[in-house]
Amino acid sequence: VLTSTSGAERMKVAVALGAVLAVLVRGDEYDDDDFSLVTCGSTLKLKHRSGYHLHSHDINWGSGSGQQSVTAMKSSDDSNSLWTIAAKNGDKTCIQGAPIKCGSTVRLFHHNTQKYLHSHRHASPVSQRFEISGYGHAEAGQSDSGDNWKVDCDSHSGFWQRDSKVRFMHLDTGGCLYAQKDVAFNNQNCRGCPIVGQLEVCGLQNCQYVKSSDSYWKASDGIFYPRRES
Repeated sequence: VLTSTSGAERMKVAVALGAVLAVLVRGDEYDDDDFSLVTCGSTLKLKHRSGYHLHSHDINWGSGSGQQSVTAMKSSDDSNSLWTIAAKNGDKTCIQGAPIKCGSTVRLFHHNTQKYLHSHRHASPVSQRFEISGYGHAEAGQSDSGDNWKVDCDSHSGFWQRDSKVRFMHLDTGGCLYAQKDVAFNNQNCRGCPIVGQLEVCGLQNCQYVKSSDSYWKASDGIFYPRRES
């Protein structure tokens, strides 16, 4: 089953998948039990409560670490908002289709650039919280512990479900993946930047002690592999 946000993206996905069984869904349109869980190897878009999507691109931060920038983008039809779920740094490759248990640690790498979602104690450019960046390279095997994120979810199944809200807790810094609709790049804080209009994504400090709705994300469009027991 292939239903995509654009013809070009549908073709790209079909070529990439070949004969592997998977389903590409938009939002909540597909409710088969086999695809109700987010599984290892799935490639998906993460939607923030603001309606923006976790996004990256081959543009580096001009401050802080100088690594690849990560933002949140309003458009839902952009392949630069696709992220693939991988095993945590130091583990063997996770089994394709293995469900992600709440509380487990994963990495997410950017589909187009192969950079891992990463954080550290460099200051983010607008809010001065922890910077979020793209680091290393999935195909080249370049990664470190700053790419590890704990999946914090509360579901009846005990697993990350496509229809449930989740938080991503950064193990090295104690922060969590965070965005606010009123903290965006504009011509005052980023004059002439290609990311004007996008939201800053940062790490919220001491997140285990802070409950904020702006730290929650939800699986949106994506390529989801059916559940396979590890």
